[in-house]
Amino acid sequence: MNLSDIRYERFSKKDYYTASELLSQDAEAGADLLQVLDEEPETFICAFIDDALIALAQMEAPTHQSHLNVFVAPRFRRRGIGAAMVLAAETQLQAGGTRAVSTSFRSGAPASPGFARKLGYAPYYSLVYMKRTGGFFSQEEVPVRLYEDEDFLPAHSLYATAFHEMRVRIGRFPDSVVAQPNEGRRNAWKADAEDRFVYEINGEIAAYSHLHGNEISSVSVRSDLQGRGIGRKFVKYLCNEIYQRGHSAVILCCVAGNEARQLYDSLGFQETHIMEYMRKTLEVSESKI
Repeated sequence: MNLSDIRYERFSKKDYYTASELLSQDAEAGADLLQVLDEEPETFICAFIDDALIALAQMEAPTHQSHLNVFVAPRFRRRGIGAAMVLAAETQLQAGGTRAVSTSFRSGAPASPGFARKLGYAPYYSLVYMKRTGGFFSQEEVPVRLYEDEDFLPAHSLYATAFHEMRVRIGRFPDSVVAQPNEGRRNAWKADAEDRFVYEINGEIAAYSHLHGNEISSVSVRSDLQGRGIGRKFVKYLCNEIYQRGHSAVILCCVAGNEARQLYDSLGFQETHIMEYMRKTLEVSESKI
């Protein structure tokens, strides 16, 4: 088999069953990508030899920093296919303006770190995934309400600032900046406003979060109000909201080293796994998908 025989195509609905079966051939490495395939199939590239699907690349749209993951069918590994797909995807991302690419894998994956290092990726940060199954919290009434479009600027400001300050404290994000609001993000927040919540104090937004299914994400408390127990009350409220929606478990993740881990531990969340992230500054490449 020659690498030049590989044919790349954008994922289409007709490929779903075959792609799902492919990812299931290595359950540990494919589980997270299988979930992304269900939620964001448009981000996948398929690699074929003749009519056989042999590999998948999951690639975010080009931005200053984009994310890329590659999965090769077990029987086609160690033939240079994964490296060829990574280099081809990097070139396409670079053409779209991407200057750095990250990739991720579950901690303990035997081959993934070495594979990434060979392609120029260096350790970046770790993301700890946690789960709680303890049922409803007993809780007093808290000043939480659904997010509204008029909340965008103050909610986004506290969210972006809180996460930037967290990244700076951890020290693994040397190029972190405070994300600026834009119309695209505002429209995205408006589209699923029923899953976004704000915590108010004296008529001002003190905290913000977003629910995605049974996952709590983007929990952020305004910088000048941190350390007052707002995060604890807010997370308990959000857990109860998820249970109220019929889920039996709540999941979330936090960057390793984030002090919020102590809060989640105290509320009964338990670590399920760790995702390791690596990053690379792009080099010029001539391959194309």
